[in-house]
This record gives sequence, C-alpha cells and structure tokens, in this order.
Amino acid sequence: MSAVSTFNKIDVTCGECGKEFTGILWTAVHAGEDPVLKDILLGGELNILMCPKCSHAAYRDHFVLYQDPAAELIAYIYPPDQASDEEFLQKSMLLAFHEAQTVMEPKARKDYEPILVFGLATFVEMMRVENSRAEQSQIAEAICHEFKIPFVVLRPSKARALTSVRVLPSGTSIKTPTRADVLAGLDRLLAQNSSLDLYAGLRASIQANPQWKLLTT
Repeated sequence: MSAVSTFNKIDVTCGECGKEFTGILWTAVHAGEDPVLKDILLGGELNILMCPKCSHAAYRDHFVLYQDPAAELIAYIYPPDQASDEEFLQKSMLLAFHEAQTVMEPKARKDYEPILVFGLATFVEMMRVENSRAEQSQIAEAICHEFKIPFVVLRPSKARALTSVRVLPSGTSIKTPTRADVLAGLDRLLAQNSSLDLYAGLRASIQANPQWKLLTT
C-alpha cells in the first residue's frame, strides 16, 4: 500500500467545445503527505478536469484510495454506480488489504481495517460529520479538564466504527466505564454546556438502550 499520492494522466475530450487535452486523475490521496490535496478532496474538487480552451469543468468519477494515518483511516472510494457490487468489492478490499499487511514490517502494519465507500460526495459528507464530532470532542475534553470530569478517549478508528464522538465523559476514572458511568459523565458535561447536541444525542441513545456497553478494543 503506497504511502504517497498518485495520479494518472488521461486523454480527455471536452464535452462542450470538443477540445482534446491531457487531464490528471488522482487515484490515491495520502492526507499525511499531501494536506493540500486532502483539502481539495474534502472540498469536493478532486478530479475535476477543466478544458484549457473553453474552461468547461467536469468531474470524472474514478476509484480513489484515501489514507490518513493520523485519523486511522483507509478508505476505498468507488464510483456510486458500483454499489451493486458491494459484497464482492468488500471481500476484494479486505483480501488485498490483508495480503499487503503480510509483506509489511510488523511495526508498519495497521491494526484497523479499511472502509468501503461509494461516491466521493458520500465520503466528503462522512468526513464533514466526523469533523463535527471531532470539534465537539475537543470542547468536551476542555470542559472535562476544567471541571475535573473523568473521561476516556476512543481511538479514531474505534469512534468511527461506533459513529461516536471520541471523548466520553465518565463518572469514574476507569479504563472502560460502564453504561451508568458514561451517563453520569454525560450529565455532568451537559450541565456545563447544553449546546453539545452530539453528546445530548449520545445520552438519549444510551438511555434508550439498557444493554449499551462500551467496548474499547
């Protein structure tokens, strides 16, 4: 699995004026190595090809491998029209990923799995939601420090799998708080800042699920 961003040069014919030109189509984005390219992708502007003659711009849908080691994220982003092949692509993705892991140095291997996404727009929206969770997590952590509220911090990949904020306040200072501990911590947190809607939603979902349990591994 490459640790760099990669692209292909392709022949393009403008759909407006018929001009033929060479375009650049990104096939892999490494957020850690290319933060500017990451911003372009998250801005929804990746793989937009512009005609040098008439300036007509058109998006070219194509597979993109996205990697962000700091966020523990590897995403295989396929065009939306391949969603009907989800089961096959999921198996192929995991097979390729695990095969790549076997030839890597042990310290370089990932202990989290890639995710499968259909459509760049879907991925961009997923990242927007994740950024919102990250922002509220930062606020929650600051409040917890200020008011001496114990908390645990989930790994990025774990929080993503749980579709959860990363910082979970608790009523006790243990590594894996119980349902009651988390509810007590959420009560204390929201008493200090009731505008944290993601945390309010988390509290409501835990209250509605008597079997809720935090699994941090």
